[in-house]
Amino acid sequence: MTVAAVLARSAVWHWLTEPVLGQSPEGRALAVRRWRYTSGIFLVYLAYAVGDMVQAGGVARIALGAVLIALFTYIYLGPLPAASLGGERRLWFLVLLSMPAIMVLFLAAVGRGGLVFGVYVAVAFVILLRPIAFIPLTAALFVLITWVPQHVARWDVHGPQWSVSVPVLLVAFGVGGLRSGLRQRIQLHRAEAEVARLAAGQERLRIARDLHDLLGHALTTITVKAELASKLAVRDPVRAAAEMAEVAVLGRQGLADVRATVAGYREVSLVTELASARQVLAAAGIQAELPATVENVPGDLRELFGWVLREGVTNAVRHSGARHLRVEVDARSIEVVDDGLGERAAGAAGGGNGLAGLAERAAAVGGLLVAGSPRDRAENARGADRADRTGGPGGRGWPVGFSLRVELP
Repeated sequence: MTVAAVLARSAVWHWLTEPVLGQSPEGRALAVRRWRYTSGIFLVYLAYAVGDMVQAGGVARIALGAVLIALFTYIYLGPLPAASLGGERRLWFLVLLSMPAIMVLFLAAVGRGGLVFGVYVAVAFVILLRPIAFIPLTAALFVLITWVPQHVARWDVHGPQWSVSVPVLLVAFGVGGLRSGLRQRIQLHRAEAEVARLAAGQERLRIARDLHDLLGHALTTITVKAELASKLAVRDPVRAAAEMAEVAVLGRQGLADVRATVAGYREVSLVTELASARQVLAAAGIQAELPATVENVPGDLRELFGWVLREGVTNAVRHSGARHLRVEVDARSIEVVDDGLGERAAGAAGGGNGLAGLAERAAAVGGLLVAGSPRDRAENARGADRADRTGGPGGRGWPVGFSLRVELP
């Protein structure tokens, strides 16, 4: 057999067959055990075949019939659920070929009692095959059981065998409904597991983003104050001690913020961030122009604007080498502008964890984050020219090196 023929047969087989699998090997093993406990009860229906076998008489016939019934029962309780619920595809050919074969052999060698095997064969078709395959096979089985027996003289039956064929359809419909419900339950379980996985991933991203913002700000402030204290240690020991006391307070506050972030309770306030920014910028020797009030900012935007202010101040202190920083706030936007020409002004506009986190926060409320040097942004070209002519933005006497702006429609 050629490789193409093997692949074609495999493709057709996978198209016709459909397993009903649980979420884990343990779950599949449990499903197989449940099948054996519940479905084993319905094997009592094979008493019809046993009665017909005994009535037919003959030691050889009875022995053969007993062997066939035992083998059929084993396949129904063993390989059949293992193939479908357990996912052991190597057993599918065995089940789909052996169960009809045993039925035909019993009918030919023992008697008409083998017609009852059709109910169990229909069950095998339904749970192992897709509807495109099991519907025609079950219909053909129904037709054969209904009308063929009356044409076999030695069976001595008259008319269609509705009493045996109708249960085939009823059982097929019932098992098909159960199978569909089981598949939907499994799909729902998988969807719930996927939602839980995505939620866990989002929570990890939130914690990572918040920790980056919180620790970056806290450690920057601590570093600036520690450096200032070291410079003042000889000239002004009293002020140096005060700065180090503030470092200890900031360290404790940073630890509390980290714990609150992990617990999901961290809230950033624009008012608090303005007060913190004033202290940090003063310690870093950066001249700050901060708004006197933020009462015009809606309450639902104050946290977002607080994060923007924190990121802008942290970046200005850590990267830009700025000497001036200005913050402008209105009801729908906030902008942090400095005159830094250092590392961040040259490259940070391309992105980073902090800016990415701000972009996500802004997008969550329908806002837009714009970050970078006006000289690098075409839409700010006119503003840069105006700043050069007037000696700075708004005539303030210093050039814009980097700006961080969030605006909402």
